[in-house]
Amino acid sequence: MTFDVCLACGETAVEERVASVTVERLNRKVTITDRHMCCTACGNVSYRGDQITAHELAVANAIRDEDGLLTAAELSLVRSKYGLRQTDMEQILSTGPKTWTRWERGKVVQSKSTDKLIRAISEDPYLARDMMLQAGVVNPEAEAVFAQIERDHRMIVEARFRARLGSGADVDSLVEIATEGAFEALHEVRVRTRKGEMAA
Repeated sequence: MTFDVCLACGETAVEERVASVTVERLNRKVTITDRHMCCTACGNVSYRGDQITAHELAVANAIRDEDGLLTAAELSLVRSKYGLRQTDMEQILSTGPKTWTRWERGKVVQSKSTDKLIRAISEDPYLARDMMLQAGVVNPEAEAVFAQIERDHRMIVEARFRARLGSGADVDSLVEIATEGAFEALHEVRVRTRKGEMAA
């Protein structure tokens, strides 16, 4: 029969424990339910490989919960709904390499300000596409997703115009002109807003 040897005192009195512990991370303290090895002789706490991963995830999740941040799974959904790659999101958000990857794995937590921007991107496909183009991201799959979103929105606008105006050749022309004008106005407002934000 083999026993785990304590690296602090050398005793073979190490056992696995699950306990509530307070951890200091990113200049703050969070309390998590932690699975670790503990020496019953001297009290030294250590971690095995799988326990380290679980510990890091638990700490990150506790911070996300306290700050109301998007979870790793939610970040993945935001990205995938537009057909964007992890590297695309890093380019769009001007983060370092593998940053988005670490966020999606759950061990590293995004800042509150970045979380707000990601939420805005999630809620506004036109903002997402604008930011993608500004960042110089080339992704045909994402372009196809954004093009389909705009087609769907145009169909909704056209349907609403038709519901109010009725039908007929003159109405068809009017609906096309009005729909095109609505989308041109939308894009113009977005461009002006973006220029104002950049000047501020």
